[in-house]
Amino acid sequence: MDKKEFWDRYDLLNKDFLKNYDELENLFVQQLHEGGLDFFELSQIFLLGKFESTLPAFCALCEKNIQNLNEYVLIKLLFSYVHLNDHKSATHIRQILIDKGYDERRPGVLNGIDDFQPSTNGFDGKHITAKYDKRLGEFGEYFLSDLDKVEKFITQKWETVLPNRIFIKVINGVGPSPFNSLLNEIFYKIGHFHKSKFTLDHFSGGIVHEINHFVENNYLTFSIKKADVSSYKFIDEGYAEWTRTLYLKKHKEYKIYTDNCAYHMLGSNLFELSNLKNKWFTVMFDFLNCPILETATSFTYFLEDTFGYDEINRFWESIPNYPEIKTWTDYLKSYLGKDLIDLMKEWKNVILKNKGSRESTSEEIITHFELEQIGKDKMIFHYKSKYPLWAGHNIFIYDDKMKLQLIDKVEKYRFLKEGRLIMKLVKSEKLTVFVHFYQYSQKYEYKLL
Repeated sequence: MDKKEFWDRYDLLNKDFLKNYDELENLFVQQLHEGGLDFFELSQIFLLGKFESTLPAFCALCEKNIQNLNEYVLIKLLFSYVHLNDHKSATHIRQILIDKGYDERRPGVLNGIDDFQPSTNGFDGKHITAKYDKRLGEFGEYFLSDLDKVEKFITQKWETVLPNRIFIKVINGVGPSPFNSLLNEIFYKIGHFHKSKFTLDHFSGGIVHEINHFVENNYLTFSIKKADVSSYKFIDEGYAEWTRTLYLKKHKEYKIYTDNCAYHMLGSNLFELSNLKNKWFTVMFDFLNCPILETATSFTYFLEDTFGYDEINRFWESIPNYPEIKTWTDYLKSYLGKDLIDLMKEWKNVILKNKGSRESTSEEIITHFELEQIGKDKMIFHYKSKYPLWAGHNIFIYDDKMKLQLIDKVEKYRFLKEGRLIMKLVKSEKLTVFVHFYQYSQKYEYKLL
């Protein structure tokens, strides 16, 4: 068919992309067979990246225009090669991104992605297809064991707007877990987890979080401009975590926890409040071991308190009800009735006034805390806890001037009941330690010699 006939057909089917997914895929496959790669222009490249059967054509068109691709397209190309099990090409694109400085700006995000070696077995559900890196063995298989529950939850919540196919690759690595929004594919790293019911729940809830992003993309009727990306991600990440708590059935408990996390972040002066709105990625990657997502989630809870659960639960699906809206900023102001920064200031005032959450339950979470000085400039704390903890997300340490100290875990693992924390040596007579786990909170002082 000629270009007019093809694109008229595409425009008609694309009005309901999810319903017509299979027919659209067949349309592109047919056109590639009839017209070849030259039928599609570079500006149409992403359309070929949305379907498994057209991924080879997407990769070929990218390679043909490799010098003109921006970082965003290169990342999608990397993910596509991994999906196609083309490790040589994936490694090549990974190196291009390293040479362009991507790892310096987004440390750890792509680590381990190009080296994925798929298992022969996995999970195959109505919407979700999942495989783990075969080197993970039974450990990888364990983390797929609750995906039937995830499928049930997402089907009940989003059945009419779910992507037909959602792909999950469980990666033998550590660090942030990226996703390919074109193909609705999640690359989830579990190298920092140990085998436990808590980490299994955290993984499954994380899958719900990522699928929430896919659903949100289906509602967008406008493109996100560069100036709006940070404010979009601030809302996007907080809302996805907020939804995750519904899956975990910890909605009220997680509110207490995130408000406490927000108190330490907003009161610490590590960054300006406006940076969450204007420089989201800078804040996120400058403070990777801080509860930035939890802080954003606290804001979503604030919106729920302010506007009501139903209003916030409909926040994304209401976008198409504002056809005159052309930008993300306009939608926020139209739906919420106020500028985002004004609402953020109100939220910060509430959090600081309440010193986190007034609903916290006092609990002795850490049962043992011991200091060890390493060299001239570092300290390691050994702790034992009733609950699994993640340094910098559950534990907050201040010097005697109440300056928040940046701490990290010594082991690669998150959520340990017995672990070690490392921080710079401080000149202080005492340390004030805050510990938060869901609705439970602990505060105590540790005297330094």
